[in-house]
Amino acid sequence: MFTPPRERDTPPQPVRTRTVASSAPAGFGHDPEFGELFGRLSEQALVHGLLSNPRGQLITLTGPAGVGKSHLAHTAFHTWPRRRAADTLWMDLASADGALALWSRLDARTAKEAAERIGGAEVLLVLDNCDLVGADIAMDVSALLRACPRLRILVTSRMPLDLRAEHVLPVDPLPTGPGSPAEDIFITRVHPSYRARLAQEPGRLVVADICREVDGVPLAVEMAAEAVGAESPHAVLDRLRRGEYTRRRRRLRDAPDRHRGGDSALAWAACVLSDTDRQLLGRIAVFESAVSLSAVRHMARAGHEAAVSGVESLVHKSLLLSGTDQDGEPEFRLTHMARHHYREELARDDAAFQQALDLHAGHCAVFAADIAKELRRGRHPSQLLSAVGSRLPDLRKAAGHLSARGDHAGVLRLLTSLEGPLLDHGLAPEVADVIEESTAALPPADPAGTLAAEALMSVARWALDRDDQQRAQAALDRAAAACADSPGGHARVTGLTGELLRRRGETAAAAVLLDSAIPQLDAVDDVRAGALARRSLALVRAAHGDPDAEQPVLEALDALSRTPDGADPAWRSSESPIALRASLLSALARIRRLQGRAVEAYETVRASMRLLLRTGSPAQAAEALETVAVLAFRGGAEEQRYAVARVLAYAAALRGRYGLVSDDDGTLRALTDRLHGSVEAPTLRQLRADARHVSVRDALIAGLFAPPPDKEPAARAGSGAPLGLTPRQHEVALLVAEGLTNRQVGRRLGISEWTVTNHLRVVMQKLECTSRVHVARIVQRAGL
Repeated sequence: MFTPPRERDTPPQPVRTRTVASSAPAGFGHDPEFGELFGRLSEQALVHGLLSNPRGQLITLTGPAGVGKSHLAHTAFHTWPRRRAADTLWMDLASADGALALWSRLDARTAKEAAERIGGAEVLLVLDNCDLVGADIAMDVSALLRACPRLRILVTSRMPLDLRAEHVLPVDPLPTGPGSPAEDIFITRVHPSYRARLAQEPGRLVVADICREVDGVPLAVEMAAEAVGAESPHAVLDRLRRGEYTRRRRRLRDAPDRHRGGDSALAWAACVLSDTDRQLLGRIAVFESAVSLSAVRHMARAGHEAAVSGVESLVHKSLLLSGTDQDGEPEFRLTHMARHHYREELARDDAAFQQALDLHAGHCAVFAADIAKELRRGRHPSQLLSAVGSRLPDLRKAAGHLSARGDHAGVLRLLTSLEGPLLDHGLAPEVADVIEESTAALPPADPAGTLAAEALMSVARWALDRDDQQRAQAALDRAAAACADSPGGHARVTGLTGELLRRRGETAAAAVLLDSAIPQLDAVDDVRAGALARRSLALVRAAHGDPDAEQPVLEALDALSRTPDGADPAWRSSESPIALRASLLSALARIRRLQGRAVEAYETVRASMRLLLRTGSPAQAAEALETVAVLAFRGGAEEQRYAVARVLAYAAALRGRYGLVSDDDGTLRALTDRLHGSVEAPTLRQLRADARHVSVRDALIAGLFAPPPDKEPAARAGSGAPLGLTPRQHEVALLVAEGLTNRQVGRRLGISEWTVTNHLRVVMQKLECTSRVHVARIVQRAGL
């Protein structure tokens, strides 16, 4: 029978040992040295299961610094039910010099003597903090296990012992979020004098954000909590998000020296790192998010095998956490605590630090170019947007570094590659400010003038969608100056200026500019810009009641059909041809609606929405939803009115979320007024609440289920309208003859008063009338 070792008067090595008598009660789960363990129920169950398994002789708990390996081992040690039938011994090897320290605590000089003492007894031995001595004791532990069949050893170390009998259990950071174990640790560690400010919901939400920011690592959570005091939780969170680490203010007096701070915890076992490990850690530490193997290769300037070897070494030492990205591919990340520590270590060598930042910016530029290429091809837009969103911190950092070193052209190339995700999808609207600052910093005669012009046009398009016409005009003025010597650039600026004038209501001036821009864009074979200019021109003509208004859009669709998706090297945008085709179809639907061809318009906008399901921006989706809502509303059955109200609520939610403003001519306001009079107010409020977080895809699906409009009578569906009028112009003339005002006509037809005015002006031109009364007389005389 094994007996616990005798206490020596002078231990040969400074190793902390705790012997627990075999009669100690089971279920003992609290100890003043460690305190309460939060979470980890599943990990405890795994440890207990392995300890109860005859083959579970050696169990090693691994994980990053400060994750709570010792705390888990301590709790599992004291709550293992079979501990009552076993002699138990705990050894803290944090300050041990080598293997001799272990065997001396067993009243032995070697592993062989220790095996003789243990023999066939049932013993549970916990070897805590084996990081520094693991390599020294590994083979002796293996021999000990072979000689003692009833021996169980529980090890805690950042690295496994790499023995065949070993069961490695990684201890991951704690879950974060409201009510999580990480949050419980935070609340417990905040000084009681300051806990009251965390009781309300806003305070708890900040705590959840702090725990998430430090990755749920218990030691980092504790230190963040201990920083709360004169400084608010909001201030602590802000500092963490700026990349600052929460230095300790006060730590428990009996906390081990290596747990006095993040730097202490990481420096304690630094001797196990090679120079290659340190160099790779420093370069990975400049990233703000997870890294792929290709990123490691780029940062290390190494081949595939060297990169794999470097990553595996760091994962083995629990310095990199392993996971998978949205495609199931491996990715790796440092904890917040480790990232800050190794970044500061690298920054002591300014040349090496700047080189790492240069490599980081280069990798971000490659990432942006790859995403832009995939977006042009229309492939998996939701996944691509998610990938961009997860790497936003690195994109911001890369842009900041390029700007700081004066590479403003590099900033523009990086950001304009991702114009769609960053601006159109609202992932980083502040990019518009960065673009304007970078273009302003370029020298007047900089060769990147065309690039600056394209970037400023991106800002102008973004501003137009938000009805910030003053900012759009300023951006276009600067773009025109930047590309004065580029015919193609000048034509693109002219086309976009025409769209600005259209939205201002200056349709005559807009038509002049667009008519001049389109031939120039065709001459330089700019399919995308030419299509957008034709779209604007068609909408201008439709506003004037031109029966052939749709012709420019049809020409643009025809030209686009001859452009392979994503294969045109001259395509100057991350937007895919599919998304542009959807935008053209949406405009075509608006034109056909204005012409009174409701059934054709309905089918056209549905075709647009089907394309937008694959790839499309919130602005495009909102426009299509509004068009189908106007077409679907008939004021009939309650379910039809409800369906229209839901589609409009989704469109309004998308516009509100992304700050978008509709350029509709007033028809939407008229429809909204009619819905308020025909749908109960509580129902409308519930629809708006439900739409608050709707996705673009779900909103478009709802739009596809909007009811169709009534079919036009056969006489109106034909191409030949009385007196040469279009069906919509004919309807306006008939209602004017009845004596209705323009506002009343608009309400009757579901269009705006401004649109009625335009239609009536064209009617008067076609009928050569000088007044409304004259129109009424001609209509009555013709017996229409």
